[in-house]
Amino acid sequence: MQPIEQKIIDLLSRRKMRSLTRREIAERLSLRGGERKLLTKILGQLVHNGTLQERSGGYRLAPQQKRTVEGIFSIAEQGYGFLRLDDAGQEDLFIPARYVGAAMDGDRVLASCHISTRDRRSYAQVMNVLQRAHRRLIGFYQPRGKGGQVWPLEKKLGGAIQVGRQPQINPGDVVEVEIERYARGEQAASGRIVEVLGAADNPQVDIETVIRSHDLPHQFSAEALAQAASVAENIDQAEVARRVDLRQLPLVTIDGETARDFDDAVALEKKADGGFTLWVSIADVSHYVEAQTPLDADAMERGTSVYFPGFCLPMLPEALSNGICSLNPEEDRLVMTAELSFDQSGQRLDSKFYPAVMCSQARLTYTKVAACLEAPEESGLDETLTSQLLLMAELAKALSGMRRARGSLDMDLPEVEILLDESGAPFDLVKIERNQAHRLIEEFMLAANEAVADYLTRQGWGLLYRIHEEPELEKLQDLQQLAAECGVGLVLGKKLQQALQQLLADIAEKPEARLINQQLLRSLKQACYSPFNAGHFGLAADCYCHFTSPIRRYPDLTVHRVLKLALAGKAKSVSLSENQLVKLGEETSAKERRAMQAERDLTELRRCQVMQDRVGEVFAGTISSVAEFGFFVELDEIYVDGLVHVRTLPGDYYYFDPAAVALIGERRRTQFRVGMRVKVKVAKVELWRRRIDFNLVAEDQPKSAAGSESHPGHRNSGKQRRPA
Repeated sequence: MQPIEQKIIDLLSRRKMRSLTRREIAERLSLRGGERKLLTKILGQLVHNGTLQERSGGYRLAPQQKRTVEGIFSIAEQGYGFLRLDDAGQEDLFIPARYVGAAMDGDRVLASCHISTRDRRSYAQVMNVLQRAHRRLIGFYQPRGKGGQVWPLEKKLGGAIQVGRQPQINPGDVVEVEIERYARGEQAASGRIVEVLGAADNPQVDIETVIRSHDLPHQFSAEALAQAASVAENIDQAEVARRVDLRQLPLVTIDGETARDFDDAVALEKKADGGFTLWVSIADVSHYVEAQTPLDADAMERGTSVYFPGFCLPMLPEALSNGICSLNPEEDRLVMTAELSFDQSGQRLDSKFYPAVMCSQARLTYTKVAACLEAPEESGLDETLTSQLLLMAELAKALSGMRRARGSLDMDLPEVEILLDESGAPFDLVKIERNQAHRLIEEFMLAANEAVADYLTRQGWGLLYRIHEEPELEKLQDLQQLAAECGVGLVLGKKLQQALQQLLADIAEKPEARLINQQLLRSLKQACYSPFNAGHFGLAADCYCHFTSPIRRYPDLTVHRVLKLALAGKAKSVSLSENQLVKLGEETSAKERRAMQAERDLTELRRCQVMQDRVGEVFAGTISSVAEFGFFVELDEIYVDGLVHVRTLPGDYYYFDPAAVALIGERRRTQFRVGMRVKVKVAKVELWRRRIDFNLVAEDQPKSAAGSESHPGHRNSGKQRRPA
């Protein structure tokens, strides 16, 4: 519970039955600035959870009464938990450890609400588990007596699960266990081992563990595999005759070095008037994956391909994704093509769409294309191809300028590549920058996506748009405050996209540039799929969809199907209804989030595994966020985050100032704020928590008045939150 809430309860406890208005409460508690602004919201939350009663603008303590609520339970390491209510606008309810009952992390539970008679704090008690989040768990097997135990990989999922003895399983092996009886009181959970994944130090076991932990579909049905196997390895010549023949067009693919599924190819010609004709040809997956077939059912269940370091969990079987659908060089392939006409400034003048057949003239990589654009004469590519790439860079620059002019946000954040050895184990982290080739392909794909969305919308067809709604003001204000801390202004007004653009430009050459970019990303809402066109805020696009990656994204496949129906002049009634599109949009958005969480989970594990070998090493970094319990530091170059816990800070007692978003020493007034440069030592790495702990390294550590280092510590100064 927040300190200001407790102050309100203590104040009203002294007033007994007399109520106080909002202004009276603010004056008696001497609230200023940010605390005063939050008062209305906090009072509303206290009324909602039954702590206070509000009548005629006055507030007083409510008599204790039992109220039940539903929500998702989450547990803390210390054993207590929180209940996240279905109403996202309400604060989580605290659940003391003794009232957790049989609930596990992630379960949907029914809980009763109470108010402590001792301190008037509100809390909840689990009454019943309505829906279990975990039917199966991943854990380490250990023999015990005549039986065995499986200790969950995620420690917050509770204690050991009792299983039968398995002499064929090595102690410490990672297994998947199905829970048959959940823990209750002193009685441990029990279950049966359904699969042995392998040794804990096997990198492939890490992948399998993440796949199962996030419930990712990882096996194609026998029917889908049979259907994929029945697809001919060569395209049907009768089908070729029905399509536009682009095999003489100099279409090329441009992808990463390790890519195996090539779903887009591009070609460009400059017209006599200085304008451009761009061809964007996309693998015609819908020709091979028809709706309501086994392949379609499996693709819909997955929703998207999932990309881990060194491994891909594809949306389609390999026979399609890396075979007949992939635009491999010098092989005829069926495609859906967007032929787009632009003037010299990048303004789209015309667009045409049609089924076609093509033959890729070259498989190019981002690295090779970027090198060619930097030094054409040294590229080693033939003159015709080099000339086309230079033209592509010219058009891409014009398209980028058009997007910036309308307010599109470009955040070129460097990424980190995880280097793997032959076994798949990580051994190093290397920063990689987006180059000209990445931006070139990105511009062409964005142009094709917009053109398709615009065409289908004007034709009146229902489709899944890729929408990105405007950010919430409160989050932008946090960004504004951070920008001010970094010495850069941000004006929040009607021309929001232009203001954010200006912020990115102003911060570009500052050390805090990456920090501001990351905070901006966190401030923005997550893009999703919907049949209702709400525009795309980040791209400043009025009409946008996903069309260019049907091998790895199910929404793109559905857009291809709609486009074919429109081009064939079919009746709109044969397409998906609005209700079907709403459901499909919700499902594919959820599956995209699931895939992103799994990718992030394994990436964080791999980073921690690399840093495990660097315990004791010192790195420079930047404070990326500050909280009551400490601050996080992002290391230079490799962008690994770690926590400096407040209890490890030497020389003073530190408290968190929410208005300044800083940790401040009580005696010496030393401050730790977002954006500060620090040196840290890697102190500890916990793989299961995906957490790295740092210790602060200082050339001149603060000394106490007696001249020796004071005991590092952290005192509750009245500005701390309840543990979270």
